[in-house]
Amino acid sequence: MEILKIQSSHGLTTTITAQRPAGAHTYHLNCSHFHTAHRDWQRNNATAERALGVMTLDFERIWITTDEVVQVAAAIQATRSPLTLNLTESKGTT
Repeated sequence: MEILKIQSSHGLTTTITAQRPAGAHTYHLNCSHFHTAHRDWQRNNATAERALGVMTLDFERIWITTDEVVQVAAAIQATRSPLTLNLTESKGTT
């Protein structure tokens, strides 16, 4: 799978994940780009509980929490698209 479609019940374009706007949003990620960003994030920011920033195919930077990163990685590995993310109680990250 080259492209993952993410359907979200909240906007992912804010760095403050606790203040995400509600509403239906769709994002398309290049899986190779996600893997590269994810690897760099794991080396530098994962332990600091910082959201992973990754660019979409529409040139939007989205910010996903540690829990969402796990879901995205699992969806890519399972070649399951679209992935639906629902707003859950998240830790406030910047």
